[in-house]
Amino acid sequence: MYRTLIDIPRAGGVDLGRLERGLGLEVAEVGPGRYAVSGGSEPHWVDLRTPNHPRCDCGDHLWREQICKHILAALLRVGDEHVIRAVGRLVLSLRSAAAVGRRVAA
Repeated sequence: MYRTLIDIPRAGGVDLGRLERGLGLEVAEVGPGRYAVSGGSEPHWVDLRTPNHPRCDCGDHLWREQICKHILAALLRVGDEHVIRAVGRLVLSLRSAAAVGRRVAA
């Protein structure tokens, strides 16, 4: 399994909303630790080579200094354990929301 040098908790953690939006993105490795991410409104590049500081050229990452959906998609592609665990949390939260919706509709 891939072990990232990125301190995800220190970098703000995994935002489940961003992760959900990142699940549908396509990620292609274009070099060691560098990825082209497409499938959103426009393509972006992600660089995971720099320890403790992933980079993406999108506005969410550049202006908010957050781990964006593109970085999350690249980390998922390489099998980052923090992101994989977050997918499990996302699935549980979606199931819980669906169950609440079924109870309200009944």
